[in-house]
Amino acid sequence: MTVRCGVLLALVLACGARPALAQCSYSVSPATVSAPSTGTVGTVSVITGSSCTWTMVSSVSWITVTRGASSQGLGSADYSVAPNTTGAVRVGTLTVAGRTVTVTQAASSCTYSVSPTSLSAPMNGTVATIPVITGSNCAWTSVSMVPWITVTRGASSMGLGSTDFTVAPTTVQRVGTLIIAGRTVTITQDGPRPPSAPTGFRIVR
Repeated sequence: MTVRCGVLLALVLACGARPALAQCSYSVSPATVSAPSTGTVGTVSVITGSSCTWTMVSSVSWITVTRGASSQGLGSADYSVAPNTTGAVRVGTLTVAGRTVTVTQAASSCTYSVSPTSLSAPMNGTVATIPVITGSNCAWTSVSMVPWITVTRGASSMGLGSTDFTVAPTTVQRVGTLIIAGRTVTITQDGPRPPSAPTGFRIVR
């Protein structure tokens, strides 16, 4: 008996058999990344079949997928790692084609120089500037610890810069501080001077 191909396929399908589907497998490289504290950019390579789709997703805000968030077949995806301004090592992950890529970033190696660290202000108030010396990728902030000292510029900055602040007038002597790039700056403000003793008088007995 002769059975045509079309009839044979119909018989196979009727019996519950299905054609085998191609299974996608993925190879992702690298699996781990060491990033400097200053930040970096990188690429993850994906090896798979031409019809296999895949994505890359970051688990943390400081790692950003810049290219290849969704792709198909053999390819790669790019990412960027933001500078780490903290004093602690941090770890984040990328999920690429279902595989985990672990990114370990070094703690900040920034050092800061703030000068002067003490100032005298007159009782009628003043404005002043304090420079900050550090690396170009090093972030820093300036915060007043008392209400009568106000930071007017440089509350949040990065790299070489300076902070401007004002000191309000006073009727009493007082001391306050600014925290600039983690350093304490002490401001001593003069109060009213006591009246001086009269001159030109002589006591006669």
